[in-house]
Amino acid sequence: MEKEKVLKFLDKYNYNYSEKNNSIVVNLELAQQVKIEFNDPNKIVMKDKLVGWNFLTGMIKMSFKNALIYNFVGTIIFGIFCLYAEKMKNDTNFIALFLVFITWIVLFAGFYLIKLENFKSQIINWTKE
Repeated sequence: MEKEKVLKFLDKYNYNYSEKNNSIVVNLELAQQVKIEFNDPNKIVMKDKLVGWNFLTGMIKMSFKNALIYNFVGTIIFGIFCLYAEKMKNDTNFIALFLVFITWIVLFAGFYLIKLENFKSQIINWTKE
């Protein structure tokens, strides 16, 4: 029953999705995918993944949570590199480059998080009815 409600919702709002066995894979904007599993009749499981080329991980496929960890580690490494490069060359401003890098990550992490949580909320509200 829940699966039919979700399919009706996806059709109504013209989402791009594919259906396999007891799961639905929904393709959201900018290479974000949500897999909705209906294996347990009392529970709906939603898993997210960044696929293809995206603004947080490039071509590496991973969940949003892992993408945040990946970018956190990358930011630390890039920050150390920028500090070291700033000390070596006094006339170049690597800190500005680092701030642009951080802004990029925060901007797109916020976008993907908001998109994912809004989609999950819509599915939850639609299945309550």
